Amino acid sequence: MGFLSRTFVPRGVRKAAHPVRTAKSSAKKAVTPKSVKKVQRAMNPLDSLQYGLERKATTAIRSGGKTSGGAPVHRHGSCPVKHRSAQAAAKRRNA
Repeated sequence: MGFLSRTFVPRGVRKAAHPVRTAKSSAKKAVTPKSVKKVQRAMNPLDSLQYGLERKATTAIRSGGKTSGGAPVHRHGSCPVKHRSAQAAAKRRNA
């Protein structure tokens, strides 16, 4: 809002003209501008760091401590296939 409109328009009128003020409480979400929503949802960098650490810890706990990336892979020679077991790799090598 510009300087002139702030000077000449009373504060009560300016507040009443705000899109969120004029809407009912259930419709406020739809009326709030997208830029305002983004600012409200933006996380503090420290909060973001804490959230990341918590996610990492809980994911490690839930996956049973497997943080290396997944199931073990068995390979042989220059075969491009990632075999799930040593037996499957041996079977493929013989074929």
